[in-house]
Amino acid sequence: MLVSLTVVDQLLVKYNYGKRKAQKRLATGKHPQRNQQFENIENLKITYHEAGNPILSMDAKKKN
Repeated sequence: MLVSLTVVDQLLVKYNYGKRKAQKRLATGKHPQRNQQFENIENLKITYHEAGNPILSMDAKKKN
């Protein structure tokens, strides 16, 4: 059975469903393991560098 997009939209409105956006629950910099993440990254960088592997740094922030 196929249902058109229009019918789906109407049903979503009828039953009070809508698009949702991910919510940030914890303020940036307040996570209890935040420092542990950076220490782990630093240890990995040292291990890779000592093995002769290149280290790449990438900015993964959203650009507006």
